[in-house]
Amino acid sequence: MKLKKFLLINTLLITTALSGCQKETPEYQQSSPVTSEQSQSMEEDTSTETNKEKEVTQKPEDTLLTEEKSETKASPYLMETPPFVYYIADGIEDTLTTPLKLTELSAKKNEITDDAEWISVNNLIMNTYPVSDLRLSGNASLPQEIAVTWNDFILTAAFYDDSYIYCIYGENDFEGRMLTIYEADSYKEVYCIDFSNYSYSPEYKESDYDFIFQEINGAAIKDNILYVSHSHTTYAESSYGMNAYVTAINLSDMKLLWRSEALVSNAYNILLMDNVIICGYGFTNEADYLYQLDRMTGKVIEKTPLASAASYIIAKEDKLYVRTYHTDYVFQVSQ
Repeated sequence: MKLKKFLLINTLLITTALSGCQKETPEYQQSSPVTSEQSQSMEEDTSTETNKEKEVTQKPEDTLLTEEKSETKASPYLMETPPFVYYIADGIEDTLTTPLKLTELSAKKNEITDDAEWISVNNLIMNTYPVSDLRLSGNASLPQEIAVTWNDFILTAAFYDDSYIYCIYGENDFEGRMLTIYEADSYKEVYCIDFSNYSYSPEYKESDYDFIFQEINGAAIKDNILYVSHSHTTYAESSYGMNAYVTAINLSDMKLLWRSEALVSNAYNILLMDNVIICGYGFTNEADYLYQLDRMTGKVIEKTPLASAASYIIAKEDKLYVRTYHTDYVFQVSQ
């Protein structure tokens, strides 16, 4: 088991002992899919404390943007409870996407805690901001326009690509459930999505409740489709194998396009390459693989065995660098 994940589970055990009560998933109002261009100005909430608790999504101070941009803040869109088996929406045709050819160039044992050295030696770029010590951080600073809280939630992770900045918020570093997406050039909020209903599988071991919260791990957008990964950090059997999915969502109407089979994605990121999604899953005493999913259908089209569970998957030129618990891989990528 990874050292980082030991820390996560131990921290949760301490928290549980102190609180003595079971967590509850917060409720939010269901809203229509909105972008910042469609959202309207929000009036200041002057209601009583009771009304404030019932209308948390309408308070102007809850904006994820700075004060001068608060008028563009949209209420979060609450996603419905997803299926916890493979799902594909009607009308989506099966495709014959060919998996990428991954040729192993090297597999070297690492020191487990030498993450930063791995980044430096390989001259890799981490497209993340320094938010939490639980994940590797890049050199870029979080833009001042991006808020570090949302209501009572804190910013648990933030990363970016050429077009967007993805921010994850949650009650603590282990329970990121809110995904807010900004335009990378203007820091303008374009989507705010609540994934609270993705947090718990429909069945799980009651004794393991404090460890089976499925937080957002990675996200990416292509062709107006959001691809997002959720997983928890303990054994798959704790949620009866219903863990570690990638989900595709049409951002035009927030409809679910597909959801992958379970146990394919608990690494800290997912990677889009052409029409393939590369993700990784593994855990102590469980099979460790690098997976390729068909971006159009979510089906597994290839899997590559790893010596231990993948943490980070980074593409550089025509190579794929995969950081696992105790082994670092480099693969040559070809069609």
